[in-house]
Amino acid sequence: MAAEGKPRIYQGGRDMMLSLAVIIVAMVVTVGATGLCTYEPGTPENGPVREVDATSFMGMEARASQFPVYLPADPEGWTPNSARRSYLNQTPAPVVGWVTADGGYIQMTQTDQPLDDAVKGIDDDPRQHDRTVDVAGQPVEVYHSDESDVRDLYAVDLGETRILYTGAASDEEFREIIEATVTSEPLPGATG
Repeated sequence: MAAEGKPRIYQGGRDMMLSLAVIIVAMVVTVGATGLCTYEPGTPENGPVREVDATSFMGMEARASQFPVYLPADPEGWTPNSARRSYLNQTPAPVVGWVTADGGYIQMTQTDQPLDDAVKGIDDDPRQHDRTVDVAGQPVEVYHSDESDVRDLYAVDLGETRILYTGAASDEEFREIIEATVTSEPLPGATG
């Protein structure tokens, strides 16, 4: 008896596998034709860092913010790879992140919230004040947690603006970006 004469329930595994193969090929062709996906063999660590236009984004944020917004010049070898608007205690907080020259990552968040509120509101991880360091004549508060998966938080109070830094980078890299920030001028915006 031919397969066409069999009820569907009696068709074999071979028929199901052929149907599945046709569906998979059709899916790959359809998705591949959109150009919205890529295949890059190898580990993600070897891939290029995707650079974003942090200058344009932070310029728009500066014009929309009610406090001065800063964007330091990128240190040598650093790549801005993220820029977005976040919220800290229900208030807009521009965020920019960099991949450092040594492959670390630092994220900078700006807010007009009081320093203690900003530190508590940055995420759900509790941190305690650990030390104060001086960077380019500016006191920088460092908050630490004994939990191994909670990263240190560096906080700078620039008067109208509080800037918080966190990430996976060395102390020298944090000092480098903090110094570049505190010695820069605020971006032109709604407040200036």
